[in-house]
Amino acid sequence: MDKPLQDWLLPWLARPGWQLLAAQWLVLTGVGLLAYIGMISGEWQRWERLDEQRQQLELQIAEHQQQLSRLPPLAELEQRLGQQVLIVPDEPGDFGAQLYQLGGRLLRFQQQENPAQQKIRLQLDYVGLLRLMEELPSTRRIGQMKIERQPEGLTTQLILVSPKEVVDE
Repeated sequence: MDKPLQDWLLPWLARPGWQLLAAQWLVLTGVGLLAYIGMISGEWQRWERLDEQRQQLELQIAEHQQQLSRLPPLAELEQRLGQQVLIVPDEPGDFGAQLYQLGGRLLRFQQQENPAQQKIRLQLDYVGLLRLMEELPSTRRIGQMKIERQPEGLTTQLILVSPKEVVDE
């Protein structure tokens, strides 16, 4: 302890006590503020990113609303769809027309070229299914039929093949 004090320290020690305490509090407050800023800077950046995302989503919503405003109202679309569904062709042997007249609903239709066949999945009650099979056009035969009872009703899967495919097999 026989070392002399540094020259820069002597004027500080000559100051009154209240100035020393004020200087200590200023230094400690500055260090505390730096630590606090370091802790919240990550949260602040995250908040900024979330704000940018919010703004981008608001722009997307505005664009989607503008696109939707160009479309006709839902009631008009439903009316158009209802008009299109009510138009039933009068061609004899039209499978879709027969299904519609019997109160059925087409769930899936798949046309295959090789071998020439149609996979049809429909929902129809039992009596309607019998009538539909009676009125099946002579250009098609049932290759396979699967009937399932589901909560929403009777579901039938038919594979219709052309008569020449049946002869070829």
